[in-house]
Amino acid sequence: MNKPEIKSAEELYASLKVNAKEKGYLFNRDEAFVKELMDGLFANLKRYGYSSCPCRMSAGQYEFDKDIICPCVYMEDDVKKYGLCYCGLYVSQDIYDGKRKAGAIPESRPAGKVFSMNKKNEMKTEMDTVWRCCVCGYEHRGPDAPDKCPKCGANKSMFTKEYKECLVINEGSKIIWECGECGYEHENANQPDKCPKCGASKDKFEKITVLT
Repeated sequence: MNKPEIKSAEELYASLKVNAKEKGYLFNRDEAFVKELMDGLFANLKRYGYSSCPCRMSAGQYEFDKDIICPCVYMEDDVKKYGLCYCGLYVSQDIYDGKRKAGAIPESRPAGKVFSMNKKNEMKTEMDTVWRCCVCGYEHRGPDAPDKCPKCGANKSMFTKEYKECLVINEGSKIIWECGECGYEHENANQPDKCPKCGASKDKFEKITVLT
């Protein structure tokens, strides 16, 4: 049976809160601030089908936005370096305890994935078949669903088949292979045999294309 669809910002908050607790992450103590972020995340969930970071511009295509689905792949490193993530939703223990003041957080997302509205509007699309994880929103393009979700670990039965628009890539774009375990990106025609960051095997990499 598929997991019930998230129908409100409150339900999304509860889901992310459980995930945060399981993985030892801390939410910002400012409840009003967190509520605003949840409203933004839920708005993106309804708009795109996934809860992309409300503090960043989304391309509206999962292939390009999956690195900024909350919690984004940059969150852990940002919290370690700066005490909180780009949005300020996730914080370190010393920020949470008030022992350290929060400062400005630089954008960790690669420049090639930061889209302008003009470039987004120039993108051409066509319909594509995708398998969406009902637990975390991860999407997989291919004839069959993956045996296991690389983002949350849900099994194959938790994927539903959908039809969505995908980008038609122009010449001059670059190929990047993204590690499904840690988010490491490898720019090359072929994926590496092993992830140099976490050691994941070759089959854990997913091919993405970035407009240049």
